[in-house]
Amino acid sequence: MPKIVDTEARRDELIRMSARAIAKGGLAGLTFRNVARAGGWSTGIVSHYFADKHDLLRATYEARADRVRQAIHHAHEDGATLLDAAIDAALPLDEERQTDWRVFLAYVGDAFGDRRLATLHRRRTTSFHATLVRALEAEVEAGRMPRSLDTGAEARRLQCVLLGIAMQAVFEPSAWTAGEQRALVEAHLRNMLTE
Repeated sequence: MPKIVDTEARRDELIRMSARAIAKGGLAGLTFRNVARAGGWSTGIVSHYFADKHDLLRATYEARADRVRQAIHHAHEDGATLLDAAIDAALPLDEERQTDWRVFLAYVGDAFGDRRLATLHRRRTTSFHATLVRALEAEVEAGRMPRSLDTGAEARRLQCVLLGIAMQAVFEPSAWTAGEQRALVEAHLRNMLTE
């Protein structure tokens, strides 16, 4: 009797292996051979689910971006403010979030030469900006931020701060502890109160 394969579970596992390959070796580490070897499969299994390396990278990027979105949603449901949930999910505070950022940076590098990948990247960053706008609006409504705050502009600034911290922390994790990352963001947020 032929073995029944759960195609969604297999695809998800390949994407997890892809994220690990990127986290370990960057975009150069993302090969069908590396992903297949990590899971104990043949390269034919990987090519059955993904047309090429770009397709696998896109699927991995989307899966990691969805993971971040779900983390924000769950933390907010569990009582965190939307702002705290978004910041916590966005910073590379642990190995899992470091992997998110390594995939993100590999994807961005590849997106420069591919209009479809660039479009998806813009859509994801625009969506995160909208989340930050909603988060800041909630802070204003709760009286924790001034009513004069330009939430659109401040969300963009915060997004850049998070990106800058993340890039430094991915390349120098020992110099950018979770506490140091959070402290820098907190200092930025305090500046919003005085502007």
